[in-house]
Amino acid sequence: MPDNNLPLDTDIVPRLEVEHFANFAVDAALWLVRESMDAIANKTDFDPDPENCFRVLGRLPAIRQLRDLTEDQRHDMFIEGFRHIPNGAQETFELLLTHHRELLWEGLRKRWNVVADEVPFR
Repeated sequence: MPDNNLPLDTDIVPRLEVEHFANFAVDAALWLVRESMDAIANKTDFDPDPENCFRVLGRLPAIRQLRDLTEDQRHDMFIEGFRHIPNGAQETFELLLTHHRELLWEGLRKRWNVVADEVPFR
């Protein structure tokens, strides 16, 4: 059984895998923002439903909201989004975050640039 306290080797977790984590994290942040916007609009408690996590409809307002944040704030949202989705990759994501933050940040930045281009500037 591998020792989970060892730092991840970038040869073991290639950039392609980091990109997968980044893709999920950005989509999950869009979901959290949408859920928050829905809760505010409906005057209900914020209770994100993981069933809606990868719903495509409603991305544009969430993208606009995230675009207004600083990069650090967006990255915080991406991380929280990933932490809220039910998957078996939480531990690996946390190791990436702890030991290879810059590699993960690069992946998040690249994915965000693609997503942000979906919406024209106001």
